[in-house]
Amino acid sequence: MSDYQVIIVGGGVAGLSCAIYTGQAGLRTLVIDKGESQLLKVKQIRNYPGLSPETSGEEWMHTARAQAESAGVDFLSTQVERLVLDRRPYEVTDQSGKVYTSEFIVLSVNLGFDLLENHGINLGINRHVPSKKIRYVEHANVEGVTGVPGVYVAGLLAHVPSQTVIAAGQGTFVGVQIASEALGRPYMWHD
Repeated sequence: MSDYQVIIVGGGVAGLSCAIYTGQAGLRTLVIDKGESQLLKVKQIRNYPGLSPETSGEEWMHTARAQAESAGVDFLSTQVERLVLDRRPYEVTDQSGKVYTSEFIVLSVNLGFDLLENHGINLGINRHVPSKKIRYVEHANVEGVTGVPGVYVAGLLAHVPSQTVIAAGQGTFVGVQIASEALGRPYMWHD
């Protein structure tokens, strides 16, 4: 048996949004994150529909993490050093050498793409981001589907524009896809 059903590498906007939905679906979910989301530096989020313009990136991240935790999601603050994605359960090794296993992996890093390149994942420059600093995973689609069953990408790695609301929506979409696959039926969560 795997340690988790879902491991999300990266706890930014897309990773947290994905985790909220997989956790709410009852899937054992772990988010591994270094705590370096670009959103933490944003003083006011003014382009997110329905969100108070006084909300800072740090506040949004704190609220989203609390929501994920209330859905049963575990968090680990560390760096991922190694991925084994050629067999299920997949393996993720942290910087201390501890190995975690999972049936589903979500890669959701914006600037930590060295990890991906070091593991043979082909990246291109995300043309939707003017700085040219952000990469996307080649051969993955906007739905986050990669060529490896059970391995998804979320956020800017899926070649979406750099907008908080888009990353949140795309991460949520990935979470719903994983929940639907894991549960064997379409997953819906309505309040």
